[in-house]
Amino acid sequence: MAAIKNVFIVGAVCLTIANSALANNVGQSVQIPMKDEGLLWNSNINLEATLYKPEGEGPFPTVIFNHGSTGPNVIPEDHTINPWGFGEYLVNKNIALLIPMRRGRGQSEGSYKERYTCDPKGIEEGLDYAMQSLDASYDYLLNQPWVDKEKVLLTGNSRGGILSLAYASEHPDAFSGVINFSGGWVDDSCNNNNTSMNIPIFENAGSTFKAPALFIYGRSDSYYSDTTIESFARSYEKSGGNVDFKFYQLGKNVSGHDVFYKYGHLWSYVVDQYLTDIQFDVRP
Repeated sequence: MAAIKNVFIVGAVCLTIANSALANNVGQSVQIPMKDEGLLWNSNINLEATLYKPEGEGPFPTVIFNHGSTGPNVIPEDHTINPWGFGEYLVNKNIALLIPMRRGRGQSEGSYKERYTCDPKGIEEGLDYAMQSLDASYDYLLNQPWVDKEKVLLTGNSRGGILSLAYASEHPDAFSGVINFSGGWVDDSCNNNNTSMNIPIFENAGSTFKAPALFIYGRSDSYYSDTTIESFARSYEKSGGNVDFKFYQLGKNVSGHDVFYKYGHLWSYVVDQYLTDIQFDVRP
């Protein structure tokens, strides 16, 4: 496993994956068709998504970004997640980004059934339900002529991070890699005998997905202890996964769970190298 990297902040906290000069570029809204399976009948619904695409016909390496959950009443279910600074960052590298909203989130149709539970069966059902939305999003990309089908990368934050790993484990030959920001399905309140309920997900992913994965976490995360986070990376690697684990110290009284949205100036250099290593940075 790569050595744990500690970084201390100098100066004020700011949203560094974006800047004011780019604030008007909020991406293109697209609709992703999905078949929503019900008990009595199936429904055809649409998922909301935001697309950032370089100019030209492509084909372009493409990233899917998977959002997190609503959290403890922090993020309204109808809020659309749009990390536009990440979109600009990737487009500048000639990489496309798709940010789908899963069923019942943002303006996506369907019901939100990823409720919080510590029950192992409920965790599995919630993860499976989320993967169905990701299935539709991936199918959408495969039908776009501008997508380089040989270069698709999964990324995600919080629940979206571990969802990316779980989905990659179901399709081990489909993706060039996974970037997991602060990934976990449940927090430490669900721990059983001091072991996170997320561990089986990491172990399964590590045993089946062999492409390079990048784990980016921050210390003093409000959902998982530092020890828990280290166990995520350790269990993934011990199960056979190829992981580069970066663990940042963000500052005093700062939640490590903010690392994706507020500390891009720390991890962008690592992601730069990762994208180069997997031959995603294809700027002319």
